[in-house]
Amino acid sequence: MSRSLRVALLLGGMFLVAGLVALGLGHDWCAGRRSGAPRVGLHAGGEGPLRAGAATAPLDVPLPATVAGEGGPRAPARTVAFPVEARALVVESGGVRVGLLTLDLLVGDAALDRAIRTAVAGLGLTDLWVAVTHTHSGPGGYAENAVAQVAGTGRLSTDTRAAVVAAASRALTEANRSLVEVTLRLGETAVPELVGARQPPPDVDARLSRLVLDGPSGSVAQLVVFGCHPTLVPRPPSGLDPDWPGRLAALERERGHGVTLVLQGAVGNVSVALREPGAERLSRFVSSLASALDAVPLTPAPAGLAVARATVDLPGPDASRIVPRLVRPLTDNVFCAASPAQADVSLLRLGPLVLLGVPGEPTAAAARVLEAASGAGRVVSLVNGYLGYVETPAHLAGGEGEAERQLLGPGFIEVLAEGGRKARAALQ
Repeated sequence: MSRSLRVALLLGGMFLVAGLVALGLGHDWCAGRRSGAPRVGLHAGGEGPLRAGAATAPLDVPLPATVAGEGGPRAPARTVAFPVEARALVVESGGVRVGLLTLDLLVGDAALDRAIRTAVAGLGLTDLWVAVTHTHSGPGGYAENAVAQVAGTGRLSTDTRAAVVAAASRALTEANRSLVEVTLRLGETAVPELVGARQPPPDVDARLSRLVLDGPSGSVAQLVVFGCHPTLVPRPPSGLDPDWPGRLAALERERGHGVTLVLQGAVGNVSVALREPGAERLSRFVSSLASALDAVPLTPAPAGLAVARATVDLPGPDASRIVPRLVRPLTDNVFCAASPAQADVSLLRLGPLVLLGVPGEPTAAAARVLEAASGAGRVVSLVNGYLGYVETPAHLAGGEGEAERQLLGPGFIEVLAEGGRKARAALQ
């Protein structure tokens, strides 16, 4: 390449960057976003006996694989240290059929969700929840979203995403094929000794909820709702690893409790309170959590199934808590280009347990707001996509909790709460 050509390319690149910066600083790309009332796109309820089926499938992603997690560099994993899986539960009553899927992944991705829904379209599901366990040592390379790639999942690999979609489809298909009549047992306890806040205020949701679905020959599955960041596996991990949610699911399966789907509750700002080193800390946390599950007082519960889904218009990004004022407009526009204008808020009533699924990580304070608005017994984080942390306006104003990590504007919690209200009204 000649010197004159190199100079021309350099100058052209400089002008391009300058133009992009000027555009980013001079125009708010999210200013024209719609801001309307939530729209209920789905609501259905089933009467009569409840049937359920559950299954697992390994996430057989190609090795070496990118390891997801905060920060970098992301050294590839060449082995699987502990099986990473897709776990599925399908429940049906009165013609309403709902799938719940958990994946041993860091965060959700809208494109991945769409691909999974397309793959299982033939199952006739009324609704599908795609949730992730939030492991920080599982496979990356599956997310299409550019911000997610930079922040946690690494560069997209179409082979990896195809493997995740295939595992999800296998698990859901097998669960759908194995439906049997079930009864429910429900209970809840608290384990404040196992969790704590990462930073002030010291406000976490230590509730441990357990819903067991019993079939004719034993437990078919159980839902475990508990909020705590799966960051116990040291980085870099020796191989792909589901952290405590996958280990807990495996231990519960060995104990005869069927397929365990770990659903993250109000996971924002929650860290493990134990202080042992390395593998000892992980092992003790899993065994302590399993013992706490055994001690949950379970009460027989009436069957029932209902779902509702509301679409909400999202506020634009707000980078004021993340970057200096000078580059805030440009940063807001970068985030705007990578964040959707809409998202779904979902309600699931399974027996007496009502769950609100949101595509983010609410803190304990935010979860209380969302539960009050929706009538849900528990908020479930990281369902059907990912939009970052959810904080209360008071914490945002005071710079507390996860304020510095919330990417969307201060109205984020209000639109999620209003979506929960609309979904609740649709089920009444």
